[in-house]
Amino acid sequence: MASKQIALERIAEASQEDSTTAGADSVDDLALESHMQPSPTENGQDKEPIAATDALPPSENDAYEPSIEPVSEAQLETTVAPASLDPQTLFSAFSKRQKLFIVTMVSLASFFSPLSGQIYYPVMPTLVKNYQLTPALINLTITTYMILQGLAPAFMGTFADTGGRRPAYIIAFVVYTAANIGLALQDSFAALMVLRCIQSAGSSGTVAFGYGVVADMATTAERGKYIGPMAAGVMIAPALGPVIGGLLAKFLGWRSVFWFLVVISGGYLIFFVIAMPETARKIVGNGSEVPAEWWRMSVLQWFSTRIHRLQKRSDEQQHTGEGSQQSGQQPRQTKLKFPNPLHSIVILLEWDALIIISYVGFVMFANIALLTSTPNLFGPLYGFNELQIGLCFLPFGVSSCLGAVLYGKVIDWSYKRTAEKTGLPVDRQKGDNLRNFPIERARLHTVFPVMAVGIAAFIPYGWVLQQRVHLAVPLVLQFIIGFCFVASLNCLNTLLVDLFSDRPATAAAACNLVRCCLGAVGAAVINQMLSGMGWGWCFIFLGLVMAAGIPLLWIECVYGMGWREKRLLKIERKKRGKEAGDLPVECDDNDEQQLDKDNHVQEVVVNPQTVTVAEAKTRLK
Repeated sequence: MASKQIALERIAEASQEDSTTAGADSVDDLALESHMQPSPTENGQDKEPIAATDALPPSENDAYEPSIEPVSEAQLETTVAPASLDPQTLFSAFSKRQKLFIVTMVSLASFFSPLSGQIYYPVMPTLVKNYQLTPALINLTITTYMILQGLAPAFMGTFADTGGRRPAYIIAFVVYTAANIGLALQDSFAALMVLRCIQSAGSSGTVAFGYGVVADMATTAERGKYIGPMAAGVMIAPALGPVIGGLLAKFLGWRSVFWFLVVISGGYLIFFVIAMPETARKIVGNGSEVPAEWWRMSVLQWFSTRIHRLQKRSDEQQHTGEGSQQSGQQPRQTKLKFPNPLHSIVILLEWDALIIISYVGFVMFANIALLTSTPNLFGPLYGFNELQIGLCFLPFGVSSCLGAVLYGKVIDWSYKRTAEKTGLPVDRQKGDNLRNFPIERARLHTVFPVMAVGIAAFIPYGWVLQQRVHLAVPLVLQFIIGFCFVASLNCLNTLLVDLFSDRPATAAAACNLVRCCLGAVGAAVINQMLSGMGWGWCFIFLGLVMAAGIPLLWIECVYGMGWREKRLLKIERKKRGKEAGDLPVECDDNDEQQLDKDNHVQEVVVNPQTVTVAEAKTRLK
């Protein structure tokens, strides 16, 4: 391996010397020109674009560094006038305004699942009195809610990746709204338990769907700024939920909480059906294609398509045959498939996914433990009622929202900075080739500093409360913890989407499964931990657990690129076996899409600028 690396470096040095003295007739200059500018034809025939993967041999060990030639800063970001770009060659045909609208819609959708869990807390004492039950039995409604919150996305996430985002969202909100109506009308504990499970099953998949929508329309270089606002809805709901629930329960009664959810979820569903377009790339490509089935279209899109067809028929009648072939592509026919929850479990078998998801689980365990303990700690310490305790969640909610939105720009900045160091271009229009790009390093380098600050604020949190200091101190610590934890989770979730961009909703569902299960454990055991270990030592223990998990992220940073390459090589072998028909192994659609996305040939031709000088020389020879 070392000898190959030295040979590649010598070739690269030779190419720089030859480029200053030789003309364009040499093989060296042809390689340089292929790096700087695409050559469409050669000898009258189309020249096959060079993929970056053809230059590098398979890795002999897990950790390796590709040999990459630096390029000038002017080449680092490709900017092409929109008028000169064919919509079919863009990674996403949605405009910036459309992307903003879509992200706003998925952010609002992601708001419902955590809101439903947190808005329920203020009405629990009333339900205990109303049904004459013990608090332990009412707590079972929380446990079952969180269990379904983890399990349901395993089904719905796979369905969203195979059947489309719109059908998944619509089914989820129909189920969710119906469950809220039942909860507002029920009068028995058994009905309360069952309907809470249905409510959780309907709303929990929306978080996984959101990551899928962002992966559909955002390139790797701009994904951070879109995932941030999308995740803001998830993070701010735990802070607003107790406040809203407390106000409604106090002034309008406990049933008003569920009627409130009926109104906002029903209104959202109606607006979604009218205005939200389909984004799944299996169905609409990069967004420039029209879905084949009418029920996949938004109401606005259906009317627009119908008007366009009527105008087209009128034009064809006036000009016989003219314009009849303007449509370049036939709509894609996609069948709905029953979701397979095992697809989410399979993702957990990948080393890189397991490391990322495990650390997300650690952070969420500590996060839920902090939020769940707040009512039990702040009430006795400061003599607060339910409404005042709910207001204490606001600093955490505000900082979580800021961390989600602001740190998304830091994620994109880190990506561009890594591209500059490695000499690879950034194309926000068509997307980038990630086959030889250290995406793990680009994402995780933003996690380490902000997570260190968050852990440093989390460890003394318990001691601060135990010493009964002024209320401002724990609230300031909550603000810091909320910002840092949410920023770190966004970085990790963005990386997970990058690694499994062919099935982002399924990957997010796998993450959600671990996150919710560990969150349920944290909510169940935090009171026992606080009483058994003491407030101070309990938070120190949880902080040290998160600190002990940071080396796992370092391992992913070092070895992740090698693991990803092995996975792609395995998919390549499956695909060749499927095409040849002589191997007993099958390659499913997800495998083919993963390979196409990483080679960047699914929607567009590989950008010749992504091939370095050394790689081009190796390919030409």
